[in-house]
Amino acid sequence: MDEPAGAANPLAIAAIASAGAAVLHGAAAGIHAEHVGLSRLFVALAVAQAGAAVLGFLRDGRPSCGVLAGVNLGAAIGWLVTRFTGISFIGGLEVAERPQLADTSAAVLAIVAVVAAGACATDRAPSVPSRSLASASILAAVLVVPGLADATNHDHGAHADDRTDHGAAHEGGAAHDHDTGVATPAATGADHSDHGADDHADPDDHADPDDHADPDDHAGHDDHDASEPPTWPRPWNPTDAIDFSGVDGVSAEQQARAEQLVADTLRELPAFADVGSIASLGYRSIGDASTGHEHYINTELINDGKFLDPTAPESLVFEVDGDSRTLVSAMFIASESPIDDPKLTEFAGPLMQWHVHDNLCWGLNDDGVPVVKGVLEQFGGTCPRQTVNAGGDNPMVHVWIAPHVCGPFAALEGHGAGQASVSDGARMDQCDHDHGGHEAHDGHDESAETATKPYDPELPIDLGGIDGVTPQQQAFAENLVAATVRDLPQWADLDAVEAAGFHSIGDGATGHEHYIQWDWIDDDVWLDPDYPESLVFEPRPDGSKELVSAMFMLPGDTDLEDVPDWGGELMQWHVHGDLCFTDDPVAPKVAGVKPLGTSCTPPLVDGTMAPMIHVWIRPHECGPFAALDGIAGGQVPEGEEVLCDHAHGSH
Repeated sequence: MDEPAGAANPLAIAAIASAGAAVLHGAAAGIHAEHVGLSRLFVALAVAQAGAAVLGFLRDGRPSCGVLAGVNLGAAIGWLVTRFTGISFIGGLEVAERPQLADTSAAVLAIVAVVAAGACATDRAPSVPSRSLASASILAAVLVVPGLADATNHDHGAHADDRTDHGAAHEGGAAHDHDTGVATPAATGADHSDHGADDHADPDDHADPDDHADPDDHAGHDDHDASEPPTWPRPWNPTDAIDFSGVDGVSAEQQARAEQLVADTLRELPAFADVGSIASLGYRSIGDASTGHEHYINTELINDGKFLDPTAPESLVFEVDGDSRTLVSAMFIASESPIDDPKLTEFAGPLMQWHVHDNLCWGLNDDGVPVVKGVLEQFGGTCPRQTVNAGGDNPMVHVWIAPHVCGPFAALEGHGAGQASVSDGARMDQCDHDHGGHEAHDGHDESAETATKPYDPELPIDLGGIDGVTPQQQAFAENLVAATVRDLPQWADLDAVEAAGFHSIGDGATGHEHYIQWDWIDDDVWLDPDYPESLVFEPRPDGSKELVSAMFMLPGDTDLEDVPDWGGELMQWHVHGDLCFTDDPVAPKVAGVKPLGTSCTPPLVDGTMAPMIHVWIRPHECGPFAALDGIAGGQVPEGEEVLCDHAHGSH
């Protein structure tokens, strides 16, 4: 068609817009160079849009219109898909990403090109005054220049923006933002007693968002010697660049997926920071606050078909500080999947370790909400009455938005770490806090990690700092104490105690009076504060009695030397081989003592030799497992002295 004087090629506006989008996509290819496939895709798109632009400038007609419209329509559709769903088979685009200035500008230019080219393809294509081309060029520049500036600051999926959204870094490290309830990086040295106290309630147990992650001291992910190959896991600090490169066995696609998941979680998870509002969303606590970390699970989201979606996390992990709760992690749960399902194991390769919890005993609390009551090991391999073992059909993985010495996907410790498809020594979600590539960092006092803390039942239980005690033993001991502190007060009412079949053994004159439920000694329930074999009350001057301790007892035919080493040096069991009882089949009372190895003089009878251990629900100078003094202290295994745990005792 003939153009009137002073008119320009009607495809010029479409060509200008397509050229502008090509410039932005060319820049995107450079900043996504670590994702080879994605970078090549951007290069191809930039070449196609630039070529279509050249064609539009040089040739008029419907073929050119069609090329410009088709190329740019494809670019616009691709942008929409990546904003809402992601593209699973392209590394770096697996999950949806929020719009940024650069990609949005490119999409707008592509849409302009489609509209302009589409108009030119009709028989009634309008003429374009020459002066309009100048306006179109200026408009394109307005979009392209800021877009280029944004692209050069864009950090792999808006990581920098994500970290700003999730909780701006405070100078000096990281602190909890008590206004938002979100963990913000700072060297708080938070009390991580949690290791276990309630793996017993915890699908996770010793989360340590810790001061190991000062961005001024190290990169948060790369504390190794530059001459050595990078190690994994690495200390994690969300204020640093998200860079999981250099790990053996990790493909570029797996690295990209892991980095994108962390970036998305940093961006989206703070929406759940208000612990007071998440109940309305369906989240319920599993009752593990005494561990130092409390898990809230939305069971309906487990089977919603979504996978690793930080906008709908199956579980939220809050760090506990008294009545305060600070969001520190998501715990994503995959529905009814084998733990070695390639969908899980291949997502991020060795960077992410999935685990299950097939050793937890679940029961209902007073509100009818499922909570963890304990671990199978605690009950001799069988869940106690009114609890069930839910199995381990739903693998899970953490993503931390707070600093963690064991990396962004760290599990908790002890029983809280759950069970993985590899040996404990090969797990990639745990680490040696003192070794294994995590040496002391500048300004960080490693001795603080092994310092002991006095036992205080009103604080998260921390029994660390004892040489020779394994993390599993520490977790078991903390679990037992936390469960007892939480559940034993249900027995504080003496009327209810006696109605449940407990009988005093008549030792109140010693300053502590034991009530025993004799029928529970030889049952199959052990170390369960819902069914304690014995309760210890302290008589008061006004005649009242205060519940101060449980005394758990194993079956009477258990030899003291055969008691499992559940708590190592933290837990010392004892027997009473020197007590004589009245011959009362219902409520025997202590009425005398005898030399060890002898029998009681009739009418008195020998008492049970069941191994027993106290768990105190108030501070004690000899720690939470302290025995009583004198004859009441009983006899400990041969070669040992009665333990007084001054390291964890009240001072």
